[in-house]
Amino acid sequence: MDHKQSLGNQQALAPYKQAIARYVRASMALKGMRYGDLAQALADRGISMTTENLRSKVSKCMFSADLLAAIIDSLSVEDSAMPEILKQAREMQDRGLYTEQDKS
Repeated sequence: MDHKQSLGNQQALAPYKQAIARYVRASMALKGMRYGDLAQALADRGISMTTENLRSKVSKCMFSADLLAAIIDSLSVEDSAMPEILKQAREMQDRGLYTEQDKS
């Protein structure tokens, strides 16, 4: 894959990336959870992660699909997660609502 293709992929994936990060943060807020609480919920599932590392991963949306699945499970939002994430991503795509940082 050349550099131009890579940049194109990053731009095309940006709305999904931002929607996932927003969804996780919103779900945490609705559940009254902080990053420490989420880190503990993950630890209860055998996933060791510091609060700072988890905060960084969520804010940058730089985590694997398996960690996303564990976060969704920890937040008990499996019924709404994918529909809401996809809805937000499509809305951002339609409106061009993602940051310049995500476009680079």
